[in-house]
Amino acid sequence: MKTLIATLTFSALFLTGCATPKQWEATGGSKNDGVVQVSYELGQFESGQTSAEQGLTVAAQRCKTWGYKNAEVTGSEKNICRTMGQYNCLQTTITQDYLCKR
Repeated sequence: MKTLIATLTFSALFLTGCATPKQWEATGGSKNDGVVQVSYELGQFESGQTSAEQGLTVAAQRCKTWGYKNAEVTGSEKNICRTMGQYNCLQTTITQDYLCKR
């Protein structure tokens, strides 16, 4: 009985994935439109932990490089499956858009 409980506990932990710290990186956007996209990648069993503040900092730095003063978040995060397995997504890209401010 103890073996069964231990096995079920381990299985539950394995299936829920692990909380992995992730860093936002500038991955796209448009200088003319004043839009910066920041993203991070998640593997199949990962549950990413990110900092909204770190994402804003990355976007603001890109905006300042383009001649803007700052950035603000716009819209919601987009999840895009990059690699589909037989039954589920194996690799996901999470992207957030930021609007550069003058």
